[in-house]
Amino acid sequence: MIFWMVIIIIAVYFFLIFVVARLVVPFMGFGGYSAADALPPEIRRAISELENISHNQMSYLQAVYDLVLNKTLHQWKHTRFKAATHLPRAWVKDLSEIWNTSDFVYCTAINYVIFTMLVNSKYFRSGDIKVRHVFVNFFIHQYLQVNVGDNWIDVDPAGTGIRGKPLGSHLAWFG
Repeated sequence: MIFWMVIIIIAVYFFLIFVVARLVVPFMGFGGYSAADALPPEIRRAISELENISHNQMSYLQAVYDLVLNKTLHQWKHTRFKAATHLPRAWVKDLSEIWNTSDFVYCTAINYVIFTMLVNSKYFRSGDIKVRHVFVNFFIHQYLQVNVGDNWIDVDPAGTGIRGKPLGSHLAWFG
């Protein structure tokens, strides 16, 4: 009896995390991202500046990653422990607010900023970006895969980036 209760509790937990959360949390859904209707001027300006210093897809992706990782660490002060204590921040979806806030930003919104900067550049289109979800520290974590040439590059500033790992890796299981 206890065995089946544990199995039921685990199944309900995974259903809540991997189905319900993806249905209700912005940028977490099953269909990937949709391009923003209007870009805030500060994001448009950043895209232009990064395009000017980049010479191909990979250099632009690295520049976007570096910029967003810097914002993740210093402006948004993203840490793995704040995810459990800042739940209302999961519903922030205004790009200008995300870009300018000094408050915590979840991996989903961080990835949406990256997606926005990539698809609004001259280097990428939405088909070049896949949204991925993994089980990390008993919760769901999101990262991106970006097609550069013939390679899919993992992009995870909120996971491996804050842990000092480079572009090309993603967080999984316990981090």
